[in-house]
Amino acid sequence: MNDALRCFHCHNPVPSNVDIRIQVNGESKPVCCHGCEAVARLVMDGGLEQFYQFREGELEQPDTLSPEDEAKLSVFDRPDILNRLSGQLDQDKRRIQLSIEGITCAACVWLLEQFVRKLDGVDEFWVNLTTHRAELVWAPQKTRLSTILKAINSIGFNAFPYSASQEEKQLQEQQKKTLIRLGIAGIGMMQNMMLAIPSYFGLLEDTQQMIDLFRYISLLVALPVVLYSAQPFFSAALRDLKLRHLTMDVPVAIAIGIAYLSSAWITVFGGKEVYYDSVCMFTFFLLLGRYLESLARVTAARTNSTLQGKAPVFIYRLTGKEDDSVEMVPVDDLQVGDLIRLKPGDFIPVDGTIVQGSSKVNNAALTGEFIPQPCSEGGKVLSGSVNIENSITVRVDALDQDSHLSTINRLVDRALQDRPRLSTLADRIASFFVAGVLMTATVVGLVWWQIDPEHAFAVMLSVLVVTCPCALSLATPTALTVATTALRQSGFVLSRGHVLETLAKATHFVFDKTGTLTQGELTVASVDNLSGDANEALLAIAGALEWESPHPVAKAFRPFASGPAHNVTQYPGQGISGEVSGQVYRLGSAAFCQLDQKKEEPVDDPYQRIYLSRGQQLIAIFQLSDTLRTGALDAVKTLQERGLKVSMLTGDSSSHVESIAQSVGISNVSKSLTPEQKLDQARHWQQSGDTVVMVGDGINDVPAMAGSHLSIAMQNASDLTQIKADAVILNTDLNTLVFALEKARSTFRVIRQNLTWALVYNLIALPLAAAGYIAPWAAAIGMSVSSLIVVLNALRLSGSRK
Repeated sequence: MNDALRCFHCHNPVPSNVDIRIQVNGESKPVCCHGCEAVARLVMDGGLEQFYQFREGELEQPDTLSPEDEAKLSVFDRPDILNRLSGQLDQDKRRIQLSIEGITCAACVWLLEQFVRKLDGVDEFWVNLTTHRAELVWAPQKTRLSTILKAINSIGFNAFPYSASQEEKQLQEQQKKTLIRLGIAGIGMMQNMMLAIPSYFGLLEDTQQMIDLFRYISLLVALPVVLYSAQPFFSAALRDLKLRHLTMDVPVAIAIGIAYLSSAWITVFGGKEVYYDSVCMFTFFLLLGRYLESLARVTAARTNSTLQGKAPVFIYRLTGKEDDSVEMVPVDDLQVGDLIRLKPGDFIPVDGTIVQGSSKVNNAALTGEFIPQPCSEGGKVLSGSVNIENSITVRVDALDQDSHLSTINRLVDRALQDRPRLSTLADRIASFFVAGVLMTATVVGLVWWQIDPEHAFAVMLSVLVVTCPCALSLATPTALTVATTALRQSGFVLSRGHVLETLAKATHFVFDKTGTLTQGELTVASVDNLSGDANEALLAIAGALEWESPHPVAKAFRPFASGPAHNVTQYPGQGISGEVSGQVYRLGSAAFCQLDQKKEEPVDDPYQRIYLSRGQQLIAIFQLSDTLRTGALDAVKTLQERGLKVSMLTGDSSSHVESIAQSVGISNVSKSLTPEQKLDQARHWQQSGDTVVMVGDGINDVPAMAGSHLSIAMQNASDLTQIKADAVILNTDLNTLVFALEKARSTFRVIRQNLTWALVYNLIALPLAAAGYIAPWAAAIGMSVSSLIVVLNALRLSGSRK
């Protein structure tokens, strides 16, 4: 150690082999480690330089990891481990999810985000308050992952790469510890209440020796409650005070600490009242509230770990030999393009395409649909589903971070990180409320010191306890976590935080037709051949044009093609053009094929008609048929019964549009629309005062979806549509949308109830406590009951659709 140099941040000696400096007001200052460097930069950049003016003595060394812990963290820097845990965004950046321990409120989230974003190499860092998970985007070439994890550890939190099973295990361990703390606090509460009852009823007034004996016993009974059960509150409060950032743990720790210490003083030196029962009661009910709140996070973690826990460790991979022999290999060794053999009952660990065989696949864990879906050669299977009937051979298309299951989980996490306006407002109110509670308790204590010094402390303690903002902090995140998990289990995935809030106040639902109100599984019913070519040749040309198109219409023609066309150009909402055998063809609407509009289909034609032209000559008209999507009729009817407007916007120009609209009961229909016209119509409704929800599945729906208040993509939508959408329906049942609407309304009804209750309770309890009408033990019960009501009310949202 070089005692001549002391760390600018923690004021501890700087090791002789360390030379790290920061610039402070133009001067170079030494720091002892990168943890202190990061914290000091955060303090200086945040304009909190006064921290160093008021610092007294040395701070705790931030780098407290043991060599064993550092060795464990360094494992995450290995390329093979890093590739398995994180996803590659581009050449320089990777994305990973982290689980973080030690978060207690929104202030912790703010501190973590501000701190980590300042670290070298970090591009993005978002923390989810409800699940205690974070999403990190960083450049491994600039900063190792272990360095970032150590830096997070340096400010009092514990971070490690997210694993659903590991997170559930961690949460269960935390719950076990909480239950032990809760049990000790409960025993202490009961014993102290038993010892306090004689004093409350004046049964020991004439026996001071018995009073002293009961007080000393209460002191000893409450000691493990304070030292062990309440330890999380003291640790969090100490961390927050060091970082000069108030959270609700600060007034909690102050109330418990001062009440116990003052009671101990009175026990030893004499005085009128002790508060051991209030201390134990306050600690017990606070821990009970946090335990119930953590149940929501355990349920969310279990949803993911249940899927990952079913994933096999080994799988059969085809060796590539002519006899179709297989070898058993670890799932982690699979590569994109490998062929794997799945037997009936096997969990599917990857996204892939069936290349041999046919079976049925159960997607219940992904979509909430319990009826197995048939699949055959060329069909897609998704990670998280289960093969049911027959053995199939599957080509691996995506692994781990790139799989459908990982994508869905990222969408959910992004929604919970992007908190709605009401949640952000509650967090902001709670942070100011903490400062208000401390100042109010101080002022009340000073006033009572002038009025009645003997009761001043008891009244101040009651104010501090009764107004603790625990219920306010729990009101929103608990409800959002429970509702999001229930929706995820039912096949409705949120990818933006505003979804529930916007859906709850929606007034106008707008549907695309093909692939949204209908199955989107079009088939060629007949061919009106206007050329000398065979029908098979005409279908092959149409299939070649649609070879790579994501539109549902393409699926009807693609099986007839032997290969793709050349120089293909797509015209969203109109059609597609390209070259086949050196000739230019157009496939789409009559207008797109430059035909006379009078040649459109008859008004009563139940089919969707697609035109094929060669040059300026019409050579074929294909009649396509489609069927209504499951639940479409019921969903539209229910929405209309709720008093909501329902419309259809489609680029289809056939009379099939009117047929579908009439089948589901939609009267407001616009057809033959380009993507721009769909967007203009959606904006027109918005300008008229409607809150517009657009439900679609195609690329031509993306502009209108992006321009609406809320966009929802179907499970068969293109990747671009799903990425741009605010929510995705993973199953084929449109009734899922109605369930989501009801759940959204229920969620914000519960949130408003919780916030109203928390605020009204504090407005009523504060004057009573300040006037001396609420004893500290009663204040503990009142505050705790308030928090429990909020949590239990939120847990009512846990029901999922069956």
